[in-house]
Amino acid sequence: MSRTLVTFFDILEGLPDNLAIQVSGAKGVSRRQLQLAIIEASNILEEIGVKPGDVVSIAITNTIEFIVAFLAVTYARAIAAPLNPSYTEEEFHFYMEDSRSGLLLSPDDGNKKAEAAAAALRLPIFRLRLDVPGSDPVPVLTPLGQESVGRPRVLRTPRPQPSDVALFLHTSGTTSRPKGVPLTHANLVASLSNIVATYQLSPTDRSYLVMPLFHVHGLMAGLLAPLAGGGAAILPKEGRFSAAVFWADAAAYAATFYTAVPTIHQILLARASKDYPASAPPPPLRFIRSCSSSLAPATLEALEAAFKVPVLEAYAMTEASHQMTSNPLPAFGPHKAGSVGRPQGSVQLTVLDPTTNQPVPQGAIGEVCIRGPNVTAGYLNNPKANEEAYAGGWFHTGDQGRLDEEGFLFLTGRIKELINRGGEKISPLEVDGVLLSHPDVAEAVSFGAPDDKYGEAVAAAIVLKPGSVAAQQVVAGGGKNKEVEAAIKKHAALHLSGFKVPAQIFFTDVLPKTATGKIQRRHMVTHFITNKAVAAGVVAPATSTLATSIPTPPTPTPPPATATTASEGVEDGHGVIAKTLVAAGIAFVYGVVGIPVTPLASAVQAVGIRYIGFRNEQAAGYAAAAAGYLAGNQPAVLLTVSGPGAVHGIAGASHATINGWPLLMISGSAPTSELGKGAFQELDQVEALKPHVKFAIRAKSVDDIPTVIAAAIRAATSGRPGAAYVDIPSDVLGADGRAVLKTLDSKAIAAAAAKDKGPSIAEADVAAAAALLQSSERPLFVAGKGAAISISETQVLDLASSIDAPVLGTNMGRGVLPDGHALNVNAARSQALKNADVALIIGARLNWQLHFGESPRWAPDVKFILVDPAPDAVDVAKAALVLRGDAKVILAEIADKIRATPSTSPAPAIAARKAWISQLQARSTAARASLAKKLSSSSSSPAPLDYYASYAVISRVLDSVTPEPVIISEGANTMDMARLLVPARAPRTRLDAGTWGTMGIGLGSAIAAATIQDPKSSKRRVAVALEGDSAFGFSGMELETAARYKLPIVVIVFNNNGVYGADRRPSSLAAAAAKGAASGGFGSDPVPTAFIPNLRYDLTMESLGGKGFYVEKADDLEAALGAALNRAITGEGPSLINLVIDPNAGVESGNVHAFNKPTSKI
Repeated sequence: MSRTLVTFFDILEGLPDNLAIQVSGAKGVSRRQLQLAIIEASNILEEIGVKPGDVVSIAITNTIEFIVAFLAVTYARAIAAPLNPSYTEEEFHFYMEDSRSGLLLSPDDGNKKAEAAAAALRLPIFRLRLDVPGSDPVPVLTPLGQESVGRPRVLRTPRPQPSDVALFLHTSGTTSRPKGVPLTHANLVASLSNIVATYQLSPTDRSYLVMPLFHVHGLMAGLLAPLAGGGAAILPKEGRFSAAVFWADAAAYAATFYTAVPTIHQILLARASKDYPASAPPPPLRFIRSCSSSLAPATLEALEAAFKVPVLEAYAMTEASHQMTSNPLPAFGPHKAGSVGRPQGSVQLTVLDPTTNQPVPQGAIGEVCIRGPNVTAGYLNNPKANEEAYAGGWFHTGDQGRLDEEGFLFLTGRIKELINRGGEKISPLEVDGVLLSHPDVAEAVSFGAPDDKYGEAVAAAIVLKPGSVAAQQVVAGGGKNKEVEAAIKKHAALHLSGFKVPAQIFFTDVLPKTATGKIQRRHMVTHFITNKAVAAGVVAPATSTLATSIPTPPTPTPPPATATTASEGVEDGHGVIAKTLVAAGIAFVYGVVGIPVTPLASAVQAVGIRYIGFRNEQAAGYAAAAAGYLAGNQPAVLLTVSGPGAVHGIAGASHATINGWPLLMISGSAPTSELGKGAFQELDQVEALKPHVKFAIRAKSVDDIPTVIAAAIRAATSGRPGAAYVDIPSDVLGADGRAVLKTLDSKAIAAAAAKDKGPSIAEADVAAAAALLQSSERPLFVAGKGAAISISETQVLDLASSIDAPVLGTNMGRGVLPDGHALNVNAARSQALKNADVALIIGARLNWQLHFGESPRWAPDVKFILVDPAPDAVDVAKAALVLRGDAKVILAEIADKIRATPSTSPAPAIAARKAWISQLQARSTAARASLAKKLSSSSSSPAPLDYYASYAVISRVLDSVTPEPVIISEGANTMDMARLLVPARAPRTRLDAGTWGTMGIGLGSAIAAATIQDPKSSKRRVAVALEGDSAFGFSGMELETAARYKLPIVVIVFNNNGVYGADRRPSSLAAAAAKGAASGGFGSDPVPTAFIPNLRYDLTMESLGGKGFYVEKADDLEAALGAALNRAITGEGPSLINLVIDPNAGVESGNVHAFNKPTSKI
């Protein structure tokens, strides 16, 4: 039965006469009958006031009434919240209140505890029954104490939407209250589709339902999946699992599979000799499924031997709408005992290092993480849990495991500390709270104890109140007393379901704790059950169950005294950082030293890394960001002090992340022992940085340093590059690092820091991209800074040439294809955008800089092909095709595909493309000629100069410099005119304010450009910073940095005496401001955009150790620029040209999107 599931409404579509539900001993219900009953119940729910989004609690056992109730709620676009019918009144009250339930559905004979809890919450209560007056079951809802609501006269069929929440369940937490999990129709049908495909479920399949339907296991895999496959579900008439009738029912109704927890498998196995059909034909089982708890390999093998079918273990959780992985059917390969199989369908799975959120090597143990359309968008009203659970773009399961060479997952334990009793997840904190409410209990900690039947059972360790009668009885009994134990269990049973009541209780005087006084629940089994010693300083060894003590913390190795020699200085945490950085390939550190990182600058120099000391962390951050881009995705380090220094560093980190450039920020922080006490410059820097970086982590010890730094570098360079942050407390910086340095493995660090290879590119996507391009008549390539950082200029040209596609570059993508190349159409940008039918967007976002990819700047029917390692969702939604990965690899594969299939290009398309490129080339030629004419006439203009006259000289002089300088431009008009008037001859030679339009990047970017070699040519270049006088003010003090290091930098300040130059305010606004200022007593203040007229920025440069030039005329500008470039090239250091221009030149705000009114002269 092949069809697409969109919502639960589609589950019963088709095959109307086929069996849907078979209750043992009763007449079967067809798919049509079940669907009509559900629709009618849904109509009744609407009539009684249930609205889309309302939560409806359901406390009904495994009956056809539950199925009708559950699906009817979802048909009505409400949210079904099934509850365990055996809960206590207290538990019902909590779960209904927490889910904000608006209604309770209970069975026809009622559920006293659920109804009492609902009454206390003043919820409407309806009892559901199914009448069978003819052949079809008819739902009837009866309000408690009132007349029933009859069958509606008009049959409505409300259609739920994929985004509607359909199911709300609670999953227990180990450190907080149970968490609410909302699951949409889209989540749930994605999981159902995976389950149906995994087990090839078809209309001939029938499941025997043994798992409770309030549990996602039974609901999804036992009931809905076979229905979705066109098959049926068999329900025991008792409404619950009964081993006594299982095999008889399974044979009588031809069950083809069942799915259960290991406990049920063990029960059936134990009774197999007397229950399994020996003489009569057995049920036609195809497979047995095991899930929700670990299945022992021995049990699996015994099941297969006894029942003669494959036993397939799966792995699931509520947050994933049940199934994540499964062993395959024999037709699709072997299944492995001890493994939960491979990810199925749309589920993606990885194993991450829980401390770094980076993938571990194949075979290594880490945290199992998933993502996919089946995964909930997040816990309800629990932002902290969501932040932890979805770190790094993956859902963190809390389970530990490893992947073998065939991709099979083996679970090895749990990071989370839930107690898993036969598939029922129990919150230890819930149990703790009940135990602590007993009048004789002083302390209590519950935990999961090994259990042969359930896998785990609840156990508890209890400290009784000193002097209590119970405590005296336990002491008299040598640490045990059955009466006291029974009394505590009885107390727990009043508040908890039976399966949550501790099966074992251990009495002790002192709970085992860490040296810091914390209880570690995971060590309880070792301490109280296996009674084996635990590592010193983690949990105190017990001498008896009643006598334990808090251990004395081990004496720490004191940090070395303040270093007096270089050798001493590099043997502490600073030295470990330096050695790790050099092993990971870091060549540059840009920063500001001070407490507590001052020695680190010398430590990195000691290992051959160049340190550039700045005057301000913001400028240093912009330098490190630019360096990562210019080096072709090889990050540099931003080094800051603690507190305010880290805050200043956020500017550079956020700039790197938004532009997709790698950066590693390292900051010192307050000593660990002083946290929370108001330490010097104390700040939770990890939390402060998280919104601005891809990855943030704190090194907790000197041993952590190599691991966390390597993980941070890997995060910064993988996928779409960005910033990563490592926080290192001062006590870790000063700790003895000799043991770490002795075992430091440079090759291992380099491997751990290496960029992820990224996803493999599907051959079908490559073929689709090639076909789109070959069939296009007006293709256009847009090369963004992502194309430049991936060093894909050769591949861009190769692919563009293969189909004669025109290319234009974004502001920093210019030069990927030189402006002078025949296929470069930057000069015809508007015409190219507006008329392209297929646009290949390479490493660029469809943001404001590309007019959001929308009409009228783009053709309304343009097809976008995105090439990006991690495109934004809003761009993906606009794209016809998305290829995720490295641009260099993807473009090469598309070009190869086109060359291999030349016949795919129809002759009319080829002819149209030739005409298209000819049109754009003609437009480009005309535009360049017009611009050249304007520049030529402007260059002879008298003073004051305008932008055209200035850039005519600058462009002409720079054109003769080899290798091409890196041009940095900022300031509204200065930057816009540089983009227009200074040609780009090579990639990675343009830096400006970037995606955010960040002012202040100029001097930092120039210093980076003057220190970084081009990754392809391996040549160091001159940096030319074209600065508006306003933008220059953000980082002007870094002139001293450039002079101190004698860097090859030329700064040209376009001096027009203020922000935008002359006062451009409307006369009415200027008059009102002047009047108000005068009445306030500050009428002599300058206008808001004005600076001191005719400032001598050139003299500032002279005072800081460089060369200054004051220029008012074009001839003087040419001479000054030539002299400044010569100084840079010959190693004499930086120069600044103070270029005086007309204050009325340019426009307010420059040419930024539509934010200005270009009414002033250029």
